[in-house]
Formats: sequence, C-alpha cells, structure tokens
Amino acid sequence: MSNEPSRAYITTKILQRRYGRLVKWRKPVIHTIRGPYHPDVFDGFAFDLALSIKVCKETLQDMTDAEFFERFDLRGEVSNPAHTMAERLTLSELRAVFKQEPVWFAGGFGVEGREADLQHWARMQRWSLDEAAALSIGFEPSGDLLEGTDGMPVQSDVLAFYFKRRALIEDNFDWGSVAAPGRTSVPDLVRWFEKVELDVPEQLLAAADRYHALGIGKKSKLGRSNAADDKPLDPRERSTMLKMIITMAIEGYRYDPKAERSTIPSEIESDMNLLGVGINLETIRKHLRSGSALLDDEVLEDIGTSGRIKKD
Repeated sequence: MSNEPSRAYITTKILQRRYGRLVKWRKPVIHTIRGPYHPDVFDGFAFDLALSIKVCKETLQDMTDAEFFERFDLRGEVSNPAHTMAERLTLSELRAVFKQEPVWFAGGFGVEGREADLQHWARMQRWSLDEAAALSIGFEPSGDLLEGTDGMPVQSDVLAFYFKRRALIEDNFDWGSVAAPGRTSVPDLVRWFEKVELDVPEQLLAAADRYHALGIGKKSKLGRSNAADDKPLDPRERSTMLKMIITMAIEGYRYDPKAERSTIPSEIESDMNLLGVGINLETIRKHLRSGSALLDDEVLEDIGTSGRIKKD
C-alpha cells in the first residue's frame, strides 16, 4: 500500500491554502442584547462562501488523476509553472469573495462566543474607555473595536450605537488622570451606570457590587423592583432556551423549519392561550426562526415532511 498522500488529502491542503481560516467558517449566532439586532446580516456571505467552496471542490473532482497530480504537489501548491497564472486568477477571484465577509459585530453585539467575562472584569480596579464601553454593552473587550476591520461590511446603526455609548461614557469622566492615564475607577464607572440607569448587564452591576462593596444592590432592588424581570437573558442562557424551543417544536408539534408556510406557530399560540400564557404570533415565529438558525444544515436536511428527525 502506497504511503503517498491521497488525492483527498491534497484536495484538503488546496482548500486550506486557498481559503485559509474561512474553510472552517461558520455563520455566527447572534442574540439580541443591547443595541441594533440584524440576525440575517451574515446570510449573503455564508451563501457565497459555501457556493465558492462547493465549486472549487467540484472543479478539483472533475480533473483526471493525470491533470490533478500534474498541477498540484503534495502540499496542495501549484507545482507546474504553466498553471501559475491560472492559480493567481483563482486566488484573485476568491479575494473578492473574502472582502464580503462582515465584521463580527456587523449584526449586533450579542454574538455567541463574544460574551464578556463579567466576573473577571468586575474584579479589576480600572477600565479603559474601550473596556468600559464594551462591558456596558456586554461583549468581551479587545482593544480598539475597529482595529483590523477596514472595509469589512457592518450595519451603520450598529456602529452608531457603539460610538454613542462610548462618547457618553467618555464625556462623563476624566480620562487624562496622571496616576492612571486613559483609565478610570471601576467603582466610579459602575456607580454612574447605576445612577443614570444606563442599560448595562445586570450581572455586571451585581459582580462589581460584590467585589467593590458599592452598596448598590439594595438600592437597585428598592428602586427597580422589576429589573430582574426586564433584564436580557445571558446569551448562553438564550441559546439554551432557543434550543429547547426548537426541539419541542420539531419533535412535539412536527414543525418543519424548511417549510415556507406553517400552521405550527398558530397551533402553539392557541395552546399557550389555553394555558393562560399567551404571547403574540410574531414573537413565536421569531423564536422559532432563531432556534432554527442554531441547527446544523445536515440536521435540517434530515427533518422529514412530518417535521421530525428521520430515524433509521
């Protein structure tokens, strides 16, 4: 048996070289937290990238073994100078696709995997302006938000929301302190968040109160008794909730996420009204769409016309 790399192995190397990190790219899951929310902002790029990779694979598969091994070496690189120009043109076309990739926060800041580690940041004594702005919204600070994002698509209202929030915080504090230039006391920032009732993660207020003994917890309970009911779900909690909803809809109500029209949302609305916990139909549809977006494409394909997973 030959020890030479297989054609499939070399094809994988070609895809990795041509697409880089994008060969494993997956559409981000976006939850609504603070600010604008555009959950479908990545759909166009996801379609174009998947189509590009599919065409690339099919083009490679259509080559005979002689053509394939005459063009590519064992590392997936073009080994024959006669094909160098064609490969350059291919890479140029791919770069046009890559430029369409939206920045991670293009559809909002509630991106799964970008949640702020609030317990960590609440233990600190000072935050920079960028850190304070990010934490007040709920995403993990990473320096300048726009660094390395030149030309990447983003919804204008998302950027506007961030810069308004950043400017508001900047205007209310002195960031030119000699003792800690560019940084401000965490207790001072959090007390101000509480004082002006800025929409920030309740978990951030609670953690800062715990570690810095700010005394805002009791005031929060007395002055905003419904705050716990109104606060947005933690993105991970929301993801778990949506997974439960879509599972029960598919397996219990035989909901088919692929169907253009469905009576299932109306059935769910009717059942909820019978139980005295009714919510409007559009809200039900929104949660079903959000839950469906968490399912892998393979799972969606396996859902039969009955709306249940096909079992062997």
